[in-house]
Amino acid sequence: MLIILLGIALFILYARYETFNLKEKHFSLKKEPQIKITEESTGSFTIAHISDVHFSRFYSAKRFSKIVAAINRQSPDVIVFTGDLVEDFRYWRKKDCSGIIRQLKALQANQGKFAILGNHDYQSDGQQHVQNLLIESGFKLLDNRTQLVNSISLSGIEDSQGGKPDYSITPLPADFSVLLLHEPDQVNQVQFLSAFDLVLAGHSHGGQLRFPGVTYRNQGSKKYWAGTYHLSDKTMLIVNTGLGTTGPPLRFRVIPEILYLHL
Repeated sequence: MLIILLGIALFILYARYETFNLKEKHFSLKKEPQIKITEESTGSFTIAHISDVHFSRFYSAKRFSKIVAAINRQSPDVIVFTGDLVEDFRYWRKKDCSGIIRQLKALQANQGKFAILGNHDYQSDGQQHVQNLLIESGFKLLDNRTQLVNSISLSGIEDSQGGKPDYSITPLPADFSVLLLHEPDQVNQVQFLSAFDLVLAGHSHGGQLRFPGVTYRNQGSKKYWAGTYHLSDKTMLIVNTGLGTTGPPLRFRVIPEILYLHL
């Protein structure tokens, strides 16, 4: 019995420790004419993709400074955030959010910062508050909107659980078109999916606690839950496993990550 309890305690300690690690991945994407992805850092335009911070009592603004430093070292052209800024706004309603704003403001991108909301951002009537936090931090919201950035078309669709997604969205004429979703399985409902070269999503946390042979897949990420997926010859989906946690503040075999897409 003592050995079992010791094993559980060691697992919890390790799984908590893993939440403080960070992995940075680089992908190069080209249309040749089919979409092609390689694990390289070559390209003239760089997108830094973060997701699922889940600011909470377990993930402070101060802790996010590590993410800010990592991204700013890469000098991306654009930063995109695919939702779940907070775990539940009920916790932040009477808290000082200036630290969150200060850290998000410190993120530097030559061509702008863009975001959509995730399902947790709508909880406890937090939608407007989270939107305000992002706007005050210099992010532009792509809630069912498209914007041209240099020669890149950026589109975003609202979350299916809390928002009102417009699945008929289309990109603007551009050299490369990118679509932001929170829940990766939403991609199945996008009407003009082949018009987009790249889809970026989060939500799944990669299962968060990934045991050998067993990976939890939550609603919205049953089919697509981590990594890269060739949806067609024209369209690639990449699912970011996120930075924070939901439920238990633990991760196992799913290290928090920042993705860099070089176009």
